[in-house]
Amino acid sequence: MGRLSKTLTGVWQRVLPESGRRALYLWRRGWHPWPLFKYVLALAVDGELRNKARRLRKLRGKYRGNRCFIMGNGPSINKTDLSLLQDEFVWGLNRCYLLFDRISWRPSFFVAVDRRVVPDIAGEINRVIGALPKTLFFFPSRFRSEWILRSDRNVYWYSEKPQDRNDLPFGMFSRDASSWVSTASTVSVAGLQLAVYLGFSPIYLIGCDTSYSIPDSVLKEGDNPKHLVSTRDDDPNHFHPGYFGKGRKWHDPQVERMFFHYEQAKQVCNALGVQVYNATIGGALEVFPRVDYRTLFSKP
Repeated sequence: MGRLSKTLTGVWQRVLPESGRRALYLWRRGWHPWPLFKYVLALAVDGELRNKARRLRKLRGKYRGNRCFIMGNGPSINKTDLSLLQDEFVWGLNRCYLLFDRISWRPSFFVAVDRRVVPDIAGEINRVIGALPKTLFFFPSRFRSEWILRSDRNVYWYSEKPQDRNDLPFGMFSRDASSWVSTASTVSVAGLQLAVYLGFSPIYLIGCDTSYSIPDSVLKEGDNPKHLVSTRDDDPNHFHPGYFGKGRKWHDPQVERMFFHYEQAKQVCNALGVQVYNATIGGALEVFPRVDYRTLFSKP
């Protein structure tokens, strides 16, 4: 019976693509007609979304032998000489584009994952996608199936999988991004999973301060105490006071969850032989070995 079940499952998977199986799954779970219609329509019109796994597989290991920098958005970025990254592979996160008036280069890769933040800044992200055709953008596919973010040839969609704490550490850090990427407690861990998949090593974290405070000017929105809205441009947690400034929606950061996810990421990277270092200037992240940022660049 077990062998027959596996055979039937294999036939089912060959006859109906993953996107179709996903649509049926959502229908059986009781999705309302309108969201389901939007999902099916996105699949019908967007080849990038339909073929997301195949497109990602083409990137697997493509950058092996190269190093990269995952650039967080903490206030330490203001102390970091970003001009040194001119010829480096850099991963930009969330509203990193607020730095663009300070730097002559642009990130090679871009990641955004937050269910609350991304819809709030979707217009900005969509403009950046169009403005940077050489940058590769990576997003959870829900942002396409819900028609939040635009699709293009430089956009790579991936399937997200909830964190599995019953399978530590591998249930919280993907080894095959074409199959799934773990829901991240911090966007830098999403970037780290993708950077590992693309073959980068060593990987350096910068601007990952991992220390937060909530100003008195911030209000809670609705019944969820984790949903916050800023009322002033007084964000102390990022490189720009308007990063989560007036009117911006965000989450209570829950730093302990971030530290835990970094710990799991470190274990998986160690198992895979991928070197990860923290080159952040200051900050509270002590999970990865520290290196002095300036020593990473050869002197002229």
